[in-house]
Amino acid sequence: MEKNYRSKHVFLAIGICIAVSAPFLLIFAPQTVADIIHKKGIAQVFVPSENYTVYGVGLLLLVIAAILISILDIRRLSIILSIACLCLSVIPFWAASQSFKLVSEDGLSYRTLFSKQELSYTWSEVERVIYYKGKQGDYPEYEFFFKDGNQLKFKANAYFHTVVPLVTERLKEVSVRIERE
Repeated sequence: MEKNYRSKHVFLAIGICIAVSAPFLLIFAPQTVADIIHKKGIAQVFVPSENYTVYGVGLLLLVIAAILISILDIRRLSIILSIACLCLSVIPFWAASQSFKLVSEDGLSYRTLFSKQELSYTWSEVERVIYYKGKQGDYPEYEFFFKDGNQLKFKANAYFHTVVPLVTERLKEVSVRIERE
């Protein structure tokens, strides 16, 4: 029996491979990208949870780009639409890679999703810290309040537990205690 692979089948296979691997990529890619971009003398970089959704949108656009070529049978319109989807997929990947939260020896920094401004605070700018015990099945949270009125929350997951000794030491140095609620 003769195998008749056409180009559209290759693009369909590419789309299916991206769709199948997307859940695994969503688990590892955001944290890996954040570590590569922001890890310069930093104790720990954290990826905000909304970044995972934005990465998912980027992967969805890649799947659509590959599937469009396959479904529309490699015509001029399908190529144009696929290139547009491919170009549009860069936007969510770039936007999500810019958003982060980090803890360092010097203080705390963060940038929210789709924001151009990075906010950095030294440990002396922390006004108070509240520890919220997690509900059944949820992680506890630490909320940092800064003297300028801004606040920053961290889920107390395994990543955060690696920097808890640093955080408590720095807070003791500036006479800020962790309140429990």
